[in-house]
This record gives sequence, C-alpha cells and structure tokens, in this order.
Amino acid sequence: MMQELQKKNRFDFAFFLAALGLWFIGVLLIYSATHVHTSGSLAGLARKQAVMVAVGLVIILAIVSIPPSIYYSLAYVFYGFGLLLLVYVIFSGIATKGAERWISVAGIKIQPSEFAKIGLLFALARQLATRRISLDKITSFLLPGVFIAVPFALVLQQPDLGTALVFCAMALPMFFWAGLTLVEVFYIVSPTISLILSAIPLILAFGTDSPAGIAGSIPWGVFFLFLCAFLYFARPRIVILVAVIVSNLFSATITNVLWNNFLKDYQKKRIISFINPQEDPFGAGYQVIQSKVAIGSGHLYGKGYLKGTQTRLSFLPEQHTDFIFSVLGEQFGLVGCIAILLLFLFLIVRGYTTTQSIRNRFINLVIVGAMSILAFHIFVNIAMTLGMMPVTGLPLPFLSYGGSFTITISILLGFVLNARVGRQDF
Repeated sequence: MMQELQKKNRFDFAFFLAALGLWFIGVLLIYSATHVHTSGSLAGLARKQAVMVAVGLVIILAIVSIPPSIYYSLAYVFYGFGLLLLVYVIFSGIATKGAERWISVAGIKIQPSEFAKIGLLFALARQLATRRISLDKITSFLLPGVFIAVPFALVLQQPDLGTALVFCAMALPMFFWAGLTLVEVFYIVSPTISLILSAIPLILAFGTDSPAGIAGSIPWGVFFLFLCAFLYFARPRIVILVAVIVSNLFSATITNVLWNNFLKDYQKKRIISFINPQEDPFGAGYQVIQSKVAIGSGHLYGKGYLKGTQTRLSFLPEQHTDFIFSVLGEQFGLVGCIAILLLFLFLIVRGYTTTQSIRNRFINLVIVGAMSILAFHIFVNIAMTLGMMPVTGLPLPFLSYGGSFTITISILLGFVLNARVGRQDF
C-alpha cells in the first residue's frame, strides 16, 4: 500500500511523520508519569498506549485506502451509530468518578462521545456540502442545529461539558467555511460571551453571603454596549438585529438559572479555582496549583527525563491524561514545551492548508472540522494546565493516555491523509 501511495506522490509524509513523532513522545511521557507504579490501575499504561498507537496507525492506512465517496454515502449512518452509543451510555454506562461516560465492549472500556464527534463531523460535512448557510436564511441552520443539539444534550447528561463544547468548536469553523462571514460568526458567538460575562457576579458571590454588587455586572454591561454599537454600524437586517439582541439578553438572564440548577458544586468549584486556585488549595484548586508548580519548576531546559519530582512523587493528579503537558514542562522545560507547540502548529496548519489543493466541498468540510477538533483540544488542554481556563477534562491530542481518543485522532488524521490520495470526483 505504501509503495502505491509513493507512486501517486500525494501521500503527505510530513504530516504523517509529525503525528507519529507526537505519538512517540506521548508514549514516553506516559511512561514517565506512571513508571513508578508497578501494580494497580496505572501499571503498564505506556505499553497499552503503544498498542493503541499501533492500532491507530493501521486504522489510518485503512482509511486512506477507502474512497472518500464511501464516507459521504455513510455520513448519516455514522451519525446515527454515534447517537445510539450515546443513548446506550445513559442506560448502561459505566460510572467513573461521578460520570457515566464509558461502556464496556468485550471487556474493553470505550468512550462513545469520542465516536459521536466523528459521526457529527461527517453528518455536518454532508449537510453543508450541498447547502450554503447564512443568517439571511435562518432555515438553513435548522437541520445543522438539530445535528449539533442532539449529541450535545446527550453528552451533557453524562455529564461531560468539555466534550459537548467540542461539538460547537468543530461546527463554527465549518459554518464559516460553508459560507458564513466573520461578522455572522460573531453574532452567533455573542450569546455565549454574554453567558460567560454575566456569570461573573455569581462567581464572585459564590461561597459568600453577600452579592457581588454592580461592579460584577460591569464586564457584561460594557460588552452589551459594544454589541449595540457594532449592530448600529453593521446595519444587519431587522430580523437578525432583533435576534442577536434578544439572544444576548436571554443568555444574560438565564445564567442565574443555569448556575443554581444545572451546574454541580464540583463544576462551580472548578470555575472558581480557575479564577483563584488559592481559594481552595487542597480541593478544586489543587490540580491547577500543582500543574503550575510542575511546569514552572522545569525552567528553561527541564529537570530531565524521569527526573521530575512532581511527576515521580505523584503530586500532580491525572498526570498521564489531563495534565500530561505539565509532565512535559517539568522534565523538558520551556524548550521542550515550545518544540511540542511547534509540532502541533505544523500539524494544524498543514491540515488546514490541505483544503487549498482539494476541490471537493465535502472533503474540505471534513478536513476543517477535523483540524478544528484537534486545535480546540490542544488549546483548551494547555490553557487548562497553565491555569488560563477551567479544568474541563479534555485530553491533549497524541500525548494524553486514552484508547478511544487515540482511535478518534487516527480516524481524523486518516481522512486528512485520504483527501490527497483518494478520488474527489463524486
């Protein structure tokens, strides 16, 4: 197969080798994070991850060999299968750490929400490939909106807010590529901004008997005034103007309901610890504090492989999954972190630029969505370890331990590599 790909001279070896290099580094980091555990659940995880990477490579080569038209034909089948798995989790999911996100298949735990990402990606790509969307035609959003809303709601039931947000982070760039302008994207995102900013008074008042006062409402007030001024100069259709204003006001008022009735205490504490980890240094803030200590102690060149004290003494929780970047920072320092970030940047940019040589709209939309999934995971996970975002539990692509996530990445990479090799005339 590889000889055939070389003959075609279209297989992107640079992209493939960058991913392979990141996976190799990931296995080394997982070993360094778990090698002191000779028994228990953490023993042998590096070996298991190496096996999953090998399986992932086979999946990549298999996906590259299948014509893209097959994926187009089965797009809605993939989506339906993903939904069935999510529904199955609700009734027969395995509870771990207070969340039911896994199911057991032949004794192997898999995370259905990972495969739901793939299903939604292909379904959205097929839908948007045949229809352009625009805020001037609100009905063009109905079916894509339903596609996103159903798995989003099912994943929230687990609960897994981080993965649910991945669906939205994937969809927005696809909408932009499918015809939305940046201004229209801003209109769509603005209610989310209002939701976040209007939560500031609730966050400031959490754990106290007194409200945050008017000062806590200033950020949202400033944003809303900016939004009104932007709408005045942009002069959108009256329907769009009213919809944007009403949705932002609704988001600002519904925040209190969501905070008091939907967010669990541990989720609230995660948000609080993001703003001020010292508020609960031995509870919700512990992970962020230890992560910063680990990364900061690496200085410029790090302490050396297998020589990280935070890692070796297991001061850092979930260091083989959510906080694997902290392990990297402690052992290889700023230089090692920059090197990994450059590899990530190369991979993402290379993936996005693949669309320049592809004429098929469906293939391009899948590539944009696939790269957006990876980019969102990378940004959120690293920002989380640096204390710049709340802890969400999103793994770091290639580096974090996880079988289901490794398979997801393999499928995404396989299709991007398939784009140049496969036939595009369908």
